[in-house]
Amino acid sequence: MFRYCCIRSFVIFTASFLSSLVQIPLTLISKRRHLLACCCVLFTGSALAQPQAPKSVVFWYADSPPLAELAQFDWSVVEPAHLTSANVKYLRDQGSQPFAYLSVGEFDGDLDEPENQGLQNGASPTRNEAWQSQVMRLSSDVWQRHLLARAKALKAQGYSGLFLDTLDSFQLLPKDQQEAERIALRDFLKQLARQEPDLKLFFNRGFEVLPELPGVAAAVAVESIHAGWNPDKRTYREVPASDREWLEGHLKPLREQGIPLVAIDYLPAERRDEARKLAAKLQREGFIPFVTMPDLNYLGISSIEVTPRRIALIYDLREGMLYQSTGFNILGGLLEYMGYRVDYIPADELPEVPAAGLYAGVITWMNTGPPVNSSVFNKWINQRLDEHVPLAFMQGLPIGDPQLLRRLGLQLSNEVISKSATLGSYDKTLLGSFEAPVKMRTRELASISVLEDGPKPALTVHDQDNQYNPVALGDWGGIALSPFVFEAIPDQKRWIIDPFKFVQRTLKLQTLPRPDVTTENGRRVATVHIDGDGFVSRAEVPGSPYSGEEVLKSFIQPHPFLTSVSVIEGEVGPKGMYPFLSAQLEPIARKIFAEDKVEVATHTFSHPFFWRPDDARNSEKFDPEYGFMMAIPGYKKIDFKREVIGSTDYINERLTTPDKPVKMIFWSGDAIPDAATVKLAYDKGLANVNGGNTALTNAFPSLTNLSPLIKPSAGGVQYYAPVINENIYTNLWHGPYYGFRDVLQTYALTDKPRRLRGLHLYYHFYSGTKQASIKVMNKIYRSMQDEHPISLWMSDYIPRMHGLYEASMAQRADGSWQFRGLDKLRTVRIDPSMGWPDLTRSKGVAGVRDLPQGRYVHFSSEFPLLALRDKRDPRPSLEEANIPLTGWTYQDDQRVRISFSGEFPLQFSVRAKGACTLDVAGKKHAAKSVNGLWQFNLDQKQVKDAQLTCR
Repeated sequence: MFRYCCIRSFVIFTASFLSSLVQIPLTLISKRRHLLACCCVLFTGSALAQPQAPKSVVFWYADSPPLAELAQFDWSVVEPAHLTSANVKYLRDQGSQPFAYLSVGEFDGDLDEPENQGLQNGASPTRNEAWQSQVMRLSSDVWQRHLLARAKALKAQGYSGLFLDTLDSFQLLPKDQQEAERIALRDFLKQLARQEPDLKLFFNRGFEVLPELPGVAAAVAVESIHAGWNPDKRTYREVPASDREWLEGHLKPLREQGIPLVAIDYLPAERRDEARKLAAKLQREGFIPFVTMPDLNYLGISSIEVTPRRIALIYDLREGMLYQSTGFNILGGLLEYMGYRVDYIPADELPEVPAAGLYAGVITWMNTGPPVNSSVFNKWINQRLDEHVPLAFMQGLPIGDPQLLRRLGLQLSNEVISKSATLGSYDKTLLGSFEAPVKMRTRELASISVLEDGPKPALTVHDQDNQYNPVALGDWGGIALSPFVFEAIPDQKRWIIDPFKFVQRTLKLQTLPRPDVTTENGRRVATVHIDGDGFVSRAEVPGSPYSGEEVLKSFIQPHPFLTSVSVIEGEVGPKGMYPFLSAQLEPIARKIFAEDKVEVATHTFSHPFFWRPDDARNSEKFDPEYGFMMAIPGYKKIDFKREVIGSTDYINERLTTPDKPVKMIFWSGDAIPDAATVKLAYDKGLANVNGGNTALTNAFPSLTNLSPLIKPSAGGVQYYAPVINENIYTNLWHGPYYGFRDVLQTYALTDKPRRLRGLHLYYHFYSGTKQASIKVMNKIYRSMQDEHPISLWMSDYIPRMHGLYEASMAQRADGSWQFRGLDKLRTVRIDPSMGWPDLTRSKGVAGVRDLPQGRYVHFSSEFPLLALRDKRDPRPSLEEANIPLTGWTYQDDQRVRISFSGEFPLQFSVRAKGACTLDVAGKKHAAKSVNGLWQFNLDQKQVKDAQLTCR
């Protein structure tokens, strides 16, 4: 239902001339529009809202547009049917100007449909059979009104401009009608520019009318300057010099007017290295380049190239939903630590768009053999091989096709491996030294071996005259198959393979900045959030106060941590289980919520223990120890709107104030809401958290216990609790009640040798009821305080996790990195081999703290540019700070304008050669020298545009 621009337009404009000059028939070129969503674009400065022309442009006409990646480009041309108004706003908020495709000369809908019948009077008798579309008359008031209304609607959706296609379709009409229609086109475009002056008009060629429209076009595009596409033969082609010479005659006057030109050329994904060189060549020739593929569903290369930071993890729905997938549960969190966004894709829902340019690699984690539609799956894998997108097959091999196996350099036999098989050689850098040793195992061992020219074996098993290779690495990626991926022993798993090294080697991941949510301003992040369970319980301390009173007095008030608190309406409210206690419990909740260090959340109405009750009831291990929910009189069946929306309204109306409303929902029970329920929360304006089971201890230290932070769903992202609560550490609160002390082991094991998590304290109100738990809780608080972390609200930490999911990176020609989609995330971790931030060339970069766990770079803005250098920059730089940084702008080599905003008196240290002073609103503060740094301690929680000077 959408058009593509260039080749068709090119031919119609010069049909008779080109047919003799370059022998390209009109019908051939018109088919190119079917492949192109972004052909030919030219920009005129007079129509631009911003003074400078864009340096980069992208075209994406497929569905599921990768918004964070598209936002890397200055201008993004999209098919509006595939974006919501929120999507358009996102692009604008990220600094990209979105352009909506609009077909001016043709209509590709059904004119017989009731809603389109009014357009019949604007249609010509001519039909473009190649596109199954009707050529429209620009001289028709009906058609003009339709286009003007469409333009107005697109502006209302937030688009910056329109990409105008089919401008030359009037040339398909009889010759005696063409001039009148050309004049009508010219006059219509003038009218469009007058009626919608805020919309940039992005022309697809339009050479027939451009000379008569000075200042109207904001852009004109041309395609196939050097590398083109033959739609009939479906082959890429080298463009003859004669084509360029003809085109240059039309481009010269545009160049003379200073109108930027966008050139779209075509190369297949497997020639991406060549595409980089072509983009650079086009840029040298004065074009804004975009080298892509004909279907415009591919993240091509402009003056910038997006660095793929997505990994596709393919799982099998026959083995359970995503939350049940072993790959999701034990590998997802490690991939997040490595800096990647993970797109979890069911094997029977594989995307049709190219993966190159968007995905750093593909991992399959499937145990059930080839999927049901194996032919589609095999074709998809072959396409990834064609594109040179690395593949890693883990746990099981979902391929049985001999031809595809041969292409992978693998061979699968029908031999049954005997129990007498022996272990041969293996790569000791990859296996056996991470968590679990390599031992001979035959259970689930597939009889897979590598061919002579196939991957290099990393582990060999000998069985009589045969040898098998369940772990191997090759040019295309590699395999790590059961039973040599992890071992499962009672109550836990342990990695046999080093998952970091295996993924790094098989996917050939480049060294890049890694978005990091564990650290900010050089300090480990700390969050505290409390589930409402047990609010009605009495504390076993003198006076027997309610647990809410004890938690407030002993935990929240004495300790310097921002705390996100929820209550269960069914416990506290008059319509819950204890209406006779509500008059006593509600005032306690109000007192807690009134604390400056507390923000407000809901823990639902009835605390569902099973958010998918039907699935839970049918599961093998179903144990409804507490039922499906709290036993609230008159409430027999879970109503998810009542749980999410109703409980929120209750808290807002009775327990808090309008200036401090409910911000979040903390999922209860098994914490696995379906997509529709997650969407309920988002529609209500609530952030969400809970789920996951991260709990590493000395008894169970394996990284298989590290859950992911992010579980995508069709209803929105569910954010898992970074560290699980005391319920797990205390055997579901059966004791020992001091068991939560082991969370300190979790903090230690997730900090060294890798900082995998911040300090995340997550507990229930019932931890304020037992003497043992109260004592342990205070010990945990003191230990956290001793680490001097940066304390964040959970509602502020969730946007940082969102940034980990959404962030995109692109590398400029000079090697610097630009970031989009960070939300509130302000830290990237770089490998020491990458060097140090170049504070002169970077923008929005405040400094770096070098720790054994990594080199943490501090950002001061949402859209930073990170340039690197070999040695540490001598400019004054932020080393660490205790509250969020909101501004850091270098004025020269000694002076910086800085801003901070938080909930605690500001403490920060600066690395500089000489002594530093800080001028805040005319008052000077001198820094104290501490361990080679300059330390500031201020009374203010907010510091705006202060002047830092280091001599």
